Amino acid sequence: MKILFLSHRYADTVIGGLAEFLHYLPLALQAYGVNSIIYTQAKNKNTTQLLAPELLSNHILHYTGPFLKPRFFPAKNELLPLITLCQQEKIDLIHAQGTYRAGYMAMHASKHTGIPYIITSHSDILEANSKRLQRRNIQKRCQKILRQAAFVTHLTPLMTQASHQLYDTSDKSEIIHNGIDVAAWRTYPHQPMQDYLFAIGRLEPEKGFSILIDAYAALRKQGITTSLVIAGTGSHEAALQAQAKQLGLEVVTDFQVGMPIPKASLIFTGYVRGDEKKHLFSQARLILFPTQPNAWQEAFGIVLLEAMAAGKAIVASDSSTSRYLQTLGMQAQLVTPDRVSAWVQAIASLLSHPSLGETMGQDNHRYIETFAWEKIAKAYATVYQKASNSCQKEGGCV
Repeated sequence: MKILFLSHRYADTVIGGLAEFLHYLPLALQAYGVNSIIYTQAKNKNTTQLLAPELLSNHILHYTGPFLKPRFFPAKNELLPLITLCQQEKIDLIHAQGTYRAGYMAMHASKHTGIPYIITSHSDILEANSKRLQRRNIQKRCQKILRQAAFVTHLTPLMTQASHQLYDTSDKSEIIHNGIDVAAWRTYPHQPMQDYLFAIGRLEPEKGFSILIDAYAALRKQGITTSLVIAGTGSHEAALQAQAKQLGLEVVTDFQVGMPIPKASLIFTGYVRGDEKKHLFSQARLILFPTQPNAWQEAFGIVLLEAMAAGKAIVASDSSTSRYLQTLGMQAQLVTPDRVSAWVQAIASLLSHPSLGETMGQDNHRYIETFAWEKIAKAYATVYQKASNSCQKEGGCV
């Protein structure tokens, strides 16, 4: 079977949660006889041509070209390159990453080619993240996309609920959560611990780093000298650094991963990936996940899996996603997302009871096998076959 992964965000093949998905899932699927290629919107959004593919680091072919914009009358020139690619590569099934953009394009490609499509719901259908979903015409468009899909998968119950509010696909959907490369993390839980807290993500207001900085300032006033390391970049970076300085914190912005951690400091590392990121996770005392669900709802939260793989205790915002992961074995203290005092209390408690944090970390490391990509791939391979068989019985899904 040959699958086309469809995503409208080109950058997500390089950075972000979807990057993990598009990198590791195609690799793991090969064990089940599933071959994959990826199609995303070209960097030049004005192009009308299918561009020559590049070979990604996972050795999967990545094509780019125009991406169909949802509208009443779709532009055919935005669709032809994808149709050509499907025919050229003999695609059996299209796997759309998201409902509104990717699902819309998959639906129209399916109309012209007869190739069935499935959808994995992402944050584009969460009303807290997208005000356009309050518009009736957008809801109707998503309903049509979901109705004509051969199958729909959801990363969490939150995504299931959001998707079913648009159109109930209970008869052709299931939860398949996100995964992680367990083998790549196996040696990291044995790294020597250093005296710092660690948080990572896009430095945007909805990610809650300003709450962490206020909490860290309060911890310093209590005499706690453990440092706080924040990794990531974003539009809020300068504002966060200014906030820390106004609070009288020692701010470090020229830190290189591998250097000794400065004591009693707030350290901004910038963007990190690969081994550098794993080292920062594995040597921290605690992992902090302060996302603010009232401002932005996470479709999943890969940081929490990384914390588990590193064998670390977690303090996280109380959200639908974090509660779901707790049902799958994650050990974390959940706190009111925007209450600084709750963060201070939870962090201080774990710092003063290191044996509790150690036990939580050991449990997290044990449960991470639940999220191995091999298991995720098996679930998707089953769904692909189910969707393909269903369409064949019905004489096509369009």
